[in-house]
Amino acid sequence: MEKQELDARITEVSKSILSYCMSRTSNQQDAEDLAQDILCEMVRSAQNIRDEQAFYAFMWSVARNVCKQWYRKKNSLRECELTEDLPAETEDPAALSDDTDLYLLRRELSLLSERYRRATVLYYLENRSCSEIAERLQISESMVKYLLFKARKILKEGMHMERTYGEQSYNPKTLQLLCMGEISGRYWELISDSKIRQNILWACYNDSLTEEEIALQIGVSLPYVENDIKVLTDAWLLKKDGRHYRTNIILLSEEFEREKASKLLPLQQEIARSLRAFIDEREEEIRAVGFSGNKMSLASLRWHMATMLLWQAYRASVDAQIGQEVMPETAFGTHAYLWGVESRKGSFNCCTIEAKEWNTSVSLYFMDWYERTSISHNDFFGNRRWLKLYEKLYRGNTEDLTEFEQEIAAEMVRKGYARVEDERILPTSPVYTKAQWGEMQALQETTLQEIGRAIGKLHTVLVEVLKNHVPTHLKAQVQGIAAANLFHDGTYTPALLLVQNGYLSTDWVPNELATVYGVLED
Repeated sequence: MEKQELDARITEVSKSILSYCMSRTSNQQDAEDLAQDILCEMVRSAQNIRDEQAFYAFMWSVARNVCKQWYRKKNSLRECELTEDLPAETEDPAALSDDTDLYLLRRELSLLSERYRRATVLYYLENRSCSEIAERLQISESMVKYLLFKARKILKEGMHMERTYGEQSYNPKTLQLLCMGEISGRYWELISDSKIRQNILWACYNDSLTEEEIALQIGVSLPYVENDIKVLTDAWLLKKDGRHYRTNIILLSEEFEREKASKLLPLQQEIARSLRAFIDEREEEIRAVGFSGNKMSLASLRWHMATMLLWQAYRASVDAQIGQEVMPETAFGTHAYLWGVESRKGSFNCCTIEAKEWNTSVSLYFMDWYERTSISHNDFFGNRRWLKLYEKLYRGNTEDLTEFEQEIAAEMVRKGYARVEDERILPTSPVYTKAQWGEMQALQETTLQEIGRAIGKLHTVLVEVLKNHVPTHLKAQVQGIAAANLFHDGTYTPALLLVQNGYLSTDWVPNELATVYGVLED
């Protein structure tokens, strides 16, 4: 480039260079000195410009290099110094490329743990004295000096490291928490709406990570995840070992789900065939038991028998797998199996409400298909008024309902638990006397044993697959979580197969609630 043209270009960009320097220095004089150094270096290195189009790339490259040298020289004159001002955006985005000291300093500050970061920000950015910081943080002045010394060392080391954000920083995962046992809704509150907490658990699943490494893996600055890490640790979902954290529950990835599905399918098809054979071959005997609701449509009878058989066989199989084993204690004082899944669509909504536990004379069994959202055991679980009223509906004692009971009954009708017939309010779900229930169990015994054996085999295969996808420190949980996961694999999936081939219909017959039933205890 000709000297005359070079002079013109340098004059043209001098204001941009000065603005660049003002954003990186603490006073006007330093900015002018630095700008002068940059312009002089541009003149000295002008012969390196390939062509006119490369001038601006050349200019910012020189500016960054001279700026680095200026900082190093300035740092060598003082014992320890951090940049005291974090500038706003510069006029040219290229001026803040990843290799600038400013970028590296900001990056390392975002990864600095809380106790070091608070002291550093107060001292360098808010210009607080050591005594003021000690008072603010309620520590000694000597501890403040120690924290600042350690922070400088950590920042200096970090600025010379190559750090890479993990895949979860741009491709976050999802996590759904599952539970079997004494369920606490607080777990769903912790996880369901927090993508950050979900990804912290995934980040620490196969690797034991420090807080800084967690922040890098999920691509969120440490100040924004420290509280989430603490919440997960307090809930025992994360376990802390020194400075490192690791996930404390089994997580089932999509990769695991794919491998499991292919290996379990033959057994799940066997269960579906057993269900279908029992219903088709024993329909008359089933209706002949005489339970209330025995005249329901064939479509409803299929759902009623399928859900009853699956639930009874599953419970017997789980009892055989884990026996009287006490489930692990949770951070909230309950006992339950906890695990997470990356993605799972569909399940049964199940619950058994025992008569003796709720001081009623009827036990209720819920096993509703996930798409039928209007029906949920939550309407009854812990709701003694609903239970007592449904007991009256089962027994036909609806002549003297109170005004409040009439309101509940109207809500039951609206949701599909009851129907109005000849000015009477009747339950839409089947109900058995104690004798009828015993007769039905005897009728189902052989089929229950067949399904139970298949579910037991499912558990064996599931354990072997799960072992290949679980980190060493969680191996002890495999048996229990495999048994808990059988509810999905041993009940929902066989039912789904029957839905997919058209044997079970989700076009629900009005006023027939076949997936809920009651058993009168006297």
